[in-house]
This record gives sequence, C-alpha cells and structure tokens, in this order.
Amino acid sequence: MACVPDKIKSIDGSRETLKLTVRIADLWFIGIPDKSEQGEMVIVDSNGDEIHVVCKQDQLKFWKADLKENSTYVMYNFKVMNNNGQFRVCDHQYKLAFTGVTVVRQSDLDHLPFKKFKFVDFSTVVVAGDFQTGLLVGKFSSNLCIGFD
Repeated sequence: MACVPDKIKSIDGSRETLKLTVRIADLWFIGIPDKSEQGEMVIVDSNGDEIHVVCKQDQLKFWKADLKENSTYVMYNFKVMNNNGQFRVCDHQYKLAFTGVTVVRQSDLDHLPFKKFKFVDFSTVVVAGDFQTGLLVGKFSSNLCIGFD
C-alpha cells in the first residue's frame, strides 16, 4: 500500500521523514555558480500551501540539473528548521533543507496548483499598518548583489 503524502500545513518540526508531492513555484540560486552557490525554492502542495526549501552547496551539485521551476516532484526526507530568519519568503513557521538522504523524483502531478497570489487590500497594509515586518513578498531578482566593506 502506498504511503499517503504529507501536507505542508502539517509540518510541525516533530519529524523529518516527510513525503511531499509538490510543485516548485519559485526557484533561484544565490552565490557564485560552480563555486559557492545554494539553491532556494518555494514549493506548493495540492492544498496551495507553501514552504521555503534550501539546498546548500554540498547537496546542490546532485540536484541542480533536476530542479525546474513549475515542475512537479515527490520529495522525501528533509531537515526541518525554524523559519525565523531576518527575511522570510514564506509565512510557514518552518522551512526545509536538503540533506544527504533527501530524495527527489520528478513526477507528472498535473493536479498540483501553480503559485497562488495572496492579495490584501492596500489600505490594510498602509493605513492600518497590519503587516509582518520579516516577511519578504513579491518578485525579486536573483541577480541582486550586495557588497560589504
């Protein structure tokens, strides 16, 4: 009998042996290609829930050629971490990281939604100030370079 996939909403940090059926909604790479680079993505499940996933340099060399934005996958086994950084790309309490035992298989899962936009009334953000200061939203360029002196 096949194992029922986990839902992103149910990720609570209690286990890392997750089986997710997802679509990569956004995919970008940070760093210098072929030197020090990591991949980051937002994945979405059949309920439209999203979570941030990080693929560090040591794992990226195995998976970079296989990861494609808008493609669908079955993914197993991640490190589950708190999503409490200064900037967050998803509202989920946790984020996932690839490990040495992470498995990724491309699969035809056409029923999985594409990225959903979650619009709010402009007055809610500007007038009421009802926003989250640590949540990064919108499209941003992966070609952004920040220099430090």
